[in-house]
Amino acid sequence: MNFSQLIALASGHGPARIVQTAVALGIFDALESSPQAAKEVATKLNLEPNATELLLNALAALDVLDKRAEHFSLSDSAKQYLLQNSARYVGGMILFEDLSWQSWANLPEAIRTGRSARPANMYQDDPNETEIFINAMDSLVKARGDAEVLANALDWQGVGELLDVGSGPATYPIALCKSFTNMRATIFDLPGTLKITERFVREAEMSKRIMLIAGDYRKDPIAGKYDVILLSNIIHGENYQNNQALIGKLALNLKPSGRIVIKDHILDESRANPAVGAIFSVLMLLTTHGGRCYSFGEIKIWMESAGLSRTQQIDLPPPLTSSLVVGTL
Repeated sequence: MNFSQLIALASGHGPARIVQTAVALGIFDALESSPQAAKEVATKLNLEPNATELLLNALAALDVLDKRAEHFSLSDSAKQYLLQNSARYVGGMILFEDLSWQSWANLPEAIRTGRSARPANMYQDDPNETEIFINAMDSLVKARGDAEVLANALDWQGVGELLDVGSGPATYPIALCKSFTNMRATIFDLPGTLKITERFVREAEMSKRIMLIAGDYRKDPIAGKYDVILLSNIIHGENYQNNQALIGKLALNLKPSGRIVIKDHILDESRANPAVGAIFSVLMLLTTHGGRCYSFGEIKIWMESAGLSRTQQIDLPPPLTSSLVVGTL
């Protein structure tokens, strides 16, 4: 790493906050119809004109906006990912990054104490935070195309019953049930989350094929037998012992030859690569009780302890940054 790379890394919060602020203020939607001068954008959004011009210039410098003379317009990427009416809108995830800002600001104290920087409540105590969190998960998956990749990465033929633990917005069960007409899905998630999940399922017209069950997977029993149990972005929120107990518990819900499918940032045995997983582990320090990302070797131990075999890792293609780990009963 050279000097310029190091300084860019150390000051990376600047560009991040500029983009997060632009999404939060509605800058991109304000520019949807036509190129506009900074003063026009400021008037439309009730912002201070000089400050707005500084923000728009910075967004143009970052290639998020285009600037011609004194007028700003959306770049192709902004049109695809930063307009709320786009099918690939990722603004929900960016708003969650904005919510996480204060947690990152408290990182030094978390390193000193080993304690989280915010309540480790899975964003359940404040309905507004719950909404931001769940919308972020849906936004990221749809923008990046995770559900389509997951549908093609595994053999789903013959899967009649799917259990998605901690499903959030139900993005995966909705997509899979649409692709595989013989599949039915059950979602097990916290009550606060399911208030939002129900809306996603209803809007997708999947209420007859997707059942919602409220509960805490850490302590509540889970009924039924399933061909596949999906844990997407779950294990990084838990400590090693809780994950081992959860896999052992869920193995009892598998039909013969059933599979547990984990989708997450999977680290190598150094636990320092890939970088996205190592960095995400620090966010888990800030927001959970003992969560982090795990290596394939650690997950394989959980699978084998639960009686599963043929554990394999399936790396997913870019722009996805996660992998699958699959264990079979």
